[in-house]
Amino acid sequence: MLKSFTALSRLQQSNRVLSKRVIPSLFYCTQKTSMPVTKAVIFDLGGVIVPQPMIAFREFEKSKGLPAGLIGRMIVRNGDEGAWSKLETGELAFPQFMEAFNKECSKEMGQDVDMTDMFVSLHAALINPFPQIIDAIKCIREEGMKTAIITNNWKQPGNDSGMLSKLKPLFDVIIESCLLGIRKPDPRIFHACLKELDLQPEETVFLDDLGVNVKSARQLGIRTIKVTDPDQAVRDLEKELGGLCMRCHKEDTITVPKHLEINMDKLKSYLNGALKLHSKDPPVIRCFRHGQSNPTYYVFYGGKHLVLRKKPPGKLLPSAHAVEREFKVMKAVGQHGVPIPKMYGLCEDSSLIGTPFYIMEYVDGKIFKDRALAGLTRQQRREVYSEMISTLVKIHSVNISAAGLDDYGKKGGYLQRNITRWTRQYEASKTHEIEAMDKLIKWLPEHLPQDERVTVVHGDFRVDNMIYHPTKPVAIGVIDWELSTIGDPLTDLATCCLGYYTPSALDVIPALGDLDLKELGIPSVEEVVAEYCQKIGIAPIHNWDWYVAFGLFRMAAIIQGVYKRSLQGQGSSPTANLLGGFTDQIASKALDIALKSNIPPTMSRPGSSSSPGTRQYSMAAGHGNAGSMIVSPDALPPRAKATYDKVKKFIREEIMPLEKDLDKHSLPSADMWKVPPVVEKLKAKAKAERL
Repeated sequence: MLKSFTALSRLQQSNRVLSKRVIPSLFYCTQKTSMPVTKAVIFDLGGVIVPQPMIAFREFEKSKGLPAGLIGRMIVRNGDEGAWSKLETGELAFPQFMEAFNKECSKEMGQDVDMTDMFVSLHAALINPFPQIIDAIKCIREEGMKTAIITNNWKQPGNDSGMLSKLKPLFDVIIESCLLGIRKPDPRIFHACLKELDLQPEETVFLDDLGVNVKSARQLGIRTIKVTDPDQAVRDLEKELGGLCMRCHKEDTITVPKHLEINMDKLKSYLNGALKLHSKDPPVIRCFRHGQSNPTYYVFYGGKHLVLRKKPPGKLLPSAHAVEREFKVMKAVGQHGVPIPKMYGLCEDSSLIGTPFYIMEYVDGKIFKDRALAGLTRQQRREVYSEMISTLVKIHSVNISAAGLDDYGKKGGYLQRNITRWTRQYEASKTHEIEAMDKLIKWLPEHLPQDERVTVVHGDFRVDNMIYHPTKPVAIGVIDWELSTIGDPLTDLATCCLGYYTPSALDVIPALGDLDLKELGIPSVEEVVAEYCQKIGIAPIHNWDWYVAFGLFRMAAIIQGVYKRSLQGQGSSPTANLLGGFTDQIASKALDIALKSNIPPTMSRPGSSSSPGTRQYSMAAGHGNAGSMIVSPDALPPRAKATYDKVKKFIREEIMPLEKDLDKHSLPSADMWKVPPVVEKLKAKAKAERL
């Protein structure tokens, strides 16, 4: 922790030790033929992460009327044989050190001196690390690099590890001189750190505020930064790491990749003009890493924390990546009681930063990715789930017309459209007959709810798509609106509850069924549904099981598609081939729920008379009655069936063999948002065959 003030007198001795006593195999080649890849950054503690201890010691000396610099002189003068050195190497416990150091200082002063309180002010100084350095450490870890500490420190009284215990979650390796029995600048302490990191010297960067420690590390081939102040350290570290952004850390963000870089001058101009934000410093911008179909950035400028979301560069399908649509629905529902980040502005001018974009407020809170809500009390878990239900009710209570969303989606027929869509998806990815799926394809439209409500629907509403207040069970933001539309709100409720029904081994939707919900304080599915009905003011849902069966059917269709691609060698996950059994399990679960539901048919089967007020749907081959709805390929008229077969053959022979290469094209690169030339060729070929 404290600097080795004997370092100046020990450097030459350490170099001799290095050349004579260190095992030759510990040496590493330090010559570089190209810029090395950094895999770890190593930090000193005092003077880099926390303030220099000597600052606190000067205050102590002043308060005691002692000569300025007394403590530092005693540490350096007595060297390896002094009390301080023996404290840092663990040879002296704290009480023995204080006795020995009092004697050393008393001898120097020619009178009795009590130095016992010298650590009181030091401990107060060490509990406040530099925030910009902590930010940099978190940014390093977000970039996939390791972090380590090498500190000259001492064993705390009462086994209190102090600041190190608070910093431990941020570091892969912590090397303490008092435990190792070696202190900086002895090269062996650097070797110990490299061994723990399992890295070569040239793969690491070391930051220290003492030149002798920096020199010792550099002689081993470690790249080094001499620290004079925290801001300088961050700037130099960014240069050493090839321009990676080490400022304004936010969880799950990284340095903006080259192919997603934004013209900073034009962005600053927009922020100045449209948002009236100004700063002498340029914007700090980071890129959100996962789960974004549209490039999404964190921006800090003019004292504001912002999120910028834009269309990808390159040629896009007309309706794809519609950030304008996202902006519209979020701004609309946010003005009608739904917790939404403040929407600052939409820019549809592609000449500014390449594509249209919108800017909203960055909401700093908690996202619960673990549905069991580990770390919360029973009462807190119940409050989190209750708030989730209240938030869903707010979404479904938005007046579509008043919010200006009449043109946001078709009103009515939402359920049938989705049954048709997912039936097609499943049929295209079948690998074997799954009787439960075939029966669901028949059962769902036959029992289609006739009292379908029409509201704004989120499309993927779950507890992990909500941002909660940092300290209270209050929703402060709902995210991931990409699947939102106008539809039946009970599909949102069912999606929210699927975890109660899925197998525990399936990671697609984290399961709750195998947990002791009562013990955890998590409401049962019956309690969730009842609370929703009570809060939104509707009667109990008599056909709830239909919505659950439909949600599971949709999930099974998705999983089957992933499994089919894995069998063709096109799956991106090494465990994708294990999903096949889950399709059967989920479909069987859905069918079991459906058949036990006792929901009466709402559509007549072929050959039976239809009830008043219902429409007749036919799944038999041929034209059927006027207005019939075809939900199976076998029921298509001959000409349509022939076209269907040709399309299916074209997909199987022309498209599927290319999917593996197309998956690679979707990986982050400058061309990832461009339509591959092979796709244009396929489109032309399909058009030539009248497909």
